[in-house]
Amino acid sequence: MSSARHPRNVEHILDHQMLQWDLRRRIAEEDGGAGRGRATRAEGPWISISKQAGAESEGIAEILGKSLGWQVFDRELVEAIARETSTRERVLSRLDERAVGRFDEWLAQLIVPGQQPQVSYLQQMARVIWALAKHGGVILLGRGANWFLDARHGLRVRIVAPHDVRVARIAAQEALTPKEAERRVRSADASTAAFIRQVYRRDIDDPLGYDLVVNTGSLEREVAAEAILGAARSKLGELRG
Repeated sequence: MSSARHPRNVEHILDHQMLQWDLRRRIAEEDGGAGRGRATRAEGPWISISKQAGAESEGIAEILGKSLGWQVFDRELVEAIARETSTRERVLSRLDERAVGRFDEWLAQLIVPGQQPQVSYLQQMARVIWALAKHGGVILLGRGANWFLDARHGLRVRIVAPHDVRVARIAAQEALTPKEAERRVRSADASTAAFIRQVYRRDIDDPLGYDLVVNTGSLEREVAAEAILGAARSKLGELRG
């Protein structure tokens, strides 16, 4: 499934995702837990992707989504769900209340205190990401999911490319001059790194925060996606839509 760029599609996407979750649960129940990675999952499976501007993360996530039959939840879609109380609660309502409560207690200690309503929004965003990951069958693009989800139940990927390659891509994609593209890439890198540092108190470039780092400066999108799929299957076993 492709990533959503239009918040007005949120309800439709969520309806479809919930049908997928129901189908996966019924299949798991019918299987009786036979085989690796079926009814015994406490969470997931999921794939999180940490991206750099111009590293082609969105395109790779799109390929992964189509290959697996999984929805890509990017920043726009996660934020749209987090903003709407009724939509957010639809995702959370299917989870055990005690698990949600424990997560909220843990989350309050994780996210760096600050001024409202920013902290409240960040907490709601993290709750949505966590709930999506718990249900599984999703690709989480950006927003630092790898820094707080249980790494046992998903694959944490960082997609990178050389700086000059990313600048050239951004210039071509957005019809910018090289200088404009350079500023765009540097600004995006600084903003993303600051977000991870301020919210999760981590360094976005710490390789230990990821299971796999993919360099699209030397790999085509399709090859990168295949590498990610291979790693996901090796770590998580059978992957279902």
